[in-house]
Amino acid sequence: MTSLVDNPTASGAANPATLDAHSIPAPGHGEAAVLAQREFQRFVAVLESLSPEDWDRPTACPLWSVRQVVAHVTGAAAAFSSWASFLRQGSPSVQRPYRERGMSQLDAMNQIQVDDRADRTPAQLLSELREVGPRAIATRRRLPLPLRALRVPLPPLGGWVAIGYLTDVIYPRDMWLHRFDICCAANRPKALDSEHDGRLTALVMRDLERTRDWRAALGSINVVYHLTGPAGGTWRFGRAREAPAVELTLDALQFHLLASGRRTVNEIAVEVAGDSAVAARALSATTVPY
Repeated sequence: MTSLVDNPTASGAANPATLDAHSIPAPGHGEAAVLAQREFQRFVAVLESLSPEDWDRPTACPLWSVRQVVAHVTGAAAAFSSWASFLRQGSPSVQRPYRERGMSQLDAMNQIQVDDRADRTPAQLLSELREVGPRAIATRRRLPLPLRALRVPLPPLGGWVAIGYLTDVIYPRDMWLHRFDICCAANRPKALDSEHDGRLTALVMRDLERTRDWRAALGSINVVYHLTGPAGGTWRFGRAREAPAVELTLDALQFHLLASGRRTVNEIAVEVAGDSAVAARALSATTVPY
């Protein structure tokens, strides 16, 4: 981690382009469907560019190759395209051996998605994804409001969240980050733009400000994140009136690797301007559900 403690911007006012993380609007249901559809198209385009060798390359996801990441994404879509898939993945009897190995319910479901497709070829996985992906997006869009309002546990965000949050925010975000897992593993271009990728980054910032870890570590202390690149931007955390205690600058994709747990603080390049102790607390608390 590179510390630039003497950077004069650390004690100045926030950049005019700085956005308050707590004021980032949640996506509307229609916008969420557009983000999901656009991400699905980009994800499939990356898969279509892969060579046979690329499918066996390791990714930043522990124990998962590119093929296994695709199996997970396909299985997650299948769960929203058929009741049989949904019920199987959540079945206590199917989950039992995974839970006995110490997996959470969510991790067990993810691994079931992978294991159920262990014998699928890349062509078969891509074919299934092309079939179930659009159906899953349509199903999530049609979920009735009473079902979307039901709440499920998600401890990082302080306890419980609505199912609508999972369908509108987490599912597109999961596919989005897995696209970059595959691009990094297979050395494929990362197609980034501010409209799509920047909006998804902003929604991560919105969630970070609301996480239990961030609020416990920082409270109302002002912190500014400068993320570089097409998917980046500048966001201010904390509601105190004074200047930020620290400003953190790093590449947007490096930020997502940190926030998702794929990289540790010591494995990313970040410039720190301001209070190094606050910086350490902020970076350690940068963890968001993906």
